[in-house]
Amino acid sequence: MIKTGYLSVQFIYVINLFVMKINITFRQLEAFVALARTLNFSEAAKNVYLSQPALSAAIRKLEERVDAVLFDRTTRTVILTPIGAELLVVVSRMLDDFDSSLSSISDLVSGKRGSLAISAAPSLAATFLPEVLNAFQQKYPEIALRVHDALSEVSIELLKAGTVELALAPAKFLDEDLVHRELFLDRLVLVCPPDHDLAKYKKVTWTKLQPYRLVSLRSTSNVRILMEAEYLQHGKKFQPSFEVEQTSTLIGFILNKLGVGILPASLIPLVNSGNLATVDLVSPEIHRSICVVRLKARSPSPAAQTFMELCDQYAKKYQR
Repeated sequence: MIKTGYLSVQFIYVINLFVMKINITFRQLEAFVALARTLNFSEAAKNVYLSQPALSAAIRKLEERVDAVLFDRTTRTVILTPIGAELLVVVSRMLDDFDSSLSSISDLVSGKRGSLAISAAPSLAATFLPEVLNAFQQKYPEIALRVHDALSEVSIELLKAGTVELALAPAKFLDEDLVHRELFLDRLVLVCPPDHDLAKYKKVTWTKLQPYRLVSLRSTSNVRILMEAEYLQHGKKFQPSFEVEQTSTLIGFILNKLGVGILPASLIPLVNSGNLATVDLVSPEIHRSICVVRLKARSPSPAAQTFMELCDQYAKKYQR
């Protein structure tokens, strides 16, 4: 069989090594390759940090395992047998693949490669997240990123379902399944046209706001829930003139003087681009604790750990 086709020999030994699971150690394979490449026991032993007797023993055990002579030895020469030559091709490829795989794992561990899925509440997906993503991609271009912009509750649901590894959202500290990494406090501000009656004030109370027409996000948004709770504190039912789904729609309505709105301060850069005025809301000042959230039961990947550290850096800009 050896004379008629070395491919057959290679196939047989691949089967022996992997399918029949012959008890061969990595050290024996390493010793075999060293000797096959040097054809000198003394030199090969030095290359793999073994004594010469230990190297000879490793080669002998390997030959016993594969049930074939791998080297023809004389007092002066060492020569690979045909089976040894074929095995060298197989084992060299296997060790190269192993080294390559270890290198890939090393890149994953160091956070240089991999993938990361993130969900973010709309206000964060529009301002804070893009800044962090831009810095992250420049530093780690080999990491594949997937982003889901969704309401806060949906973002947490995606996290719990395993669809994403991290969520940028207001804190849910009572949920024991979650680990929160607090980034900044995001206060609520009044947004209005620059010529509106309220634009002349630096601060406006919630009571002073009540007579004016309001444009609001729908009741499923985190900001809307906070607004409704505050109106109830003043014995009023929250009844906006318009309810919209998207922040961009709300800003458009305010620009066209259909009412004033209440938004997170994290959206001020977006509001400023529309030439709108922002006024602090006080008595009380209401804020949300913005966090990067992960599951307690799951250790963060290196990519996630790096992303969270970048979030810490960029959050300083939003800290009042």
